Amino acid sequence: MSKSKGNVVTPEEAVTNYGADALRVFELFVAPFEQNVQWTNEGMAGAVRFLSRVFDLAGKLAQWWDPMWSMQIGNVEATDTSKAIRRATHKFVAKATADIEAFAFNTYISTAMITVNTLGDLVKAAKDPGEAEKLAFSEALEYLIKTLSPVAPHSADEIWEGLGGEGFTYSLSWPTHDPVLARDDKVTVAIQVNGKLRDTMDVDADTPNDQLESMALGREKAIPFLEGKTVRKVIVVPGKLVNIVAS
Repeated sequence: MSKSKGNVVTPEEAVTNYGADALRVFELFVAPFEQNVQWTNEGMAGAVRFLSRVFDLAGKLAQWWDPMWSMQIGNVEATDTSKAIRRATHKFVAKATADIEAFAFNTYISTAMITVNTLGDLVKAAKDPGEAEKLAFSEALEYLIKTLSPVAPHSADEIWEGLGGEGFTYSLSWPTHDPVLARDDKVTVAIQVNGKLRDTMDVDADTPNDQLESMALGREKAIPFLEGKTVRKVIVVPGKLVNIVAS
C-alpha cells in the first residue's frame, strides 16, 4: 500500500471497522516483529474471528467459573480430562511468557489460537464435568485472560469484568506455569545408531533412562544396524532421543 496508489488504510479506519484489539492481534500475528507487515482485509477478518472464538470459549467456561479455584485445585484428585486441561493451560503460559520476552509475538498469538481450539475441544468432551474439571477450566479461563491481556486488553477486561473481576487486567499478576503440569504424558523418542535416525518410539514421559536404553536396543528397526558390532555407549536425552554408539 502507498499514498500514491490511494490505498492506504489508517489505524483509525482499522480500529473503526474492526476494533483496536483485532488490529493489535493482526499486526503482531501476521509477521515476525522485525519484519514489515503486509496489510490484508482477510487477515483482519481472521483476527476478528479469533477474538470471537475467545469470547465464545470464555462464555462456556464462565458457567463453571470459581474465583477461589487456586485454593481448591490442589486438594481435588485429578482426572485425565482435568490433566489435559491444565496441560494445555500451562503449556500456553510457558510459551506466551517465553515468546513475549523474545518479542516473538507472532508465535505467541499462534499458540494462543491453538490453545483456544484445544480448550474448546476439551469443553465439548467434558459433557458432565466434575469438580476437578470445573476447577481446571476456571484456572484455564483466568490464565487465558491474563495471557491475552497484552495483545487484547479491551477483550480481556470485558471478560474479566463479566466474571466479577475488579480493575484492569494489565494490573493483574502474570501467571506462572508449572513445568510438571505442562509436560506431556507421552513423548516421542528418536532412536539413533551412530547419530543417524533409525526409529522412533512413543513412551511415557517419565520413563527411566535405563528403560529407554533397553527399549531402544531391542527395537526391530535398530537391530540390523547393530549386527556384528559392539555397543560402545548409549546416550540418553530424556524425553527426546536415544543414541546408540556402536562399532
